[in-house]
Amino acid sequence: MRHDHEVVLTRKDGLVRNFHIYGRPTPHGGDIITLPIDGQVIKARVSDRSQVLEMVRSVNHTDAMEI
Repeated sequence: MRHDHEVVLTRKDGLVRNFHIYGRPTPHGGDIITLPIDGQVIKARVSDRSQVLEMVRSVNHTDAMEI
C-alpha cells in the first residue's frame, strides 16, 4: 500500500508551494506536519477537509498553512 499524496502549503507571506509526499500517510485536518523548504524545516497545520471544495481538490490533495 502506497502512502503518496500532494500538499499545497500556503506560507505566512502568501506564497503557495506544492509538494508531493512519498511514503507517508495522508494527514488529517488539524494535524501538524513538517516540510523541508530551502534547507529549513517548516511546521504547518493541515486544513479541515470539510472547508475545501470537493470539486477543486484531488483525492490525494491536502491543504496546509504555515504556523
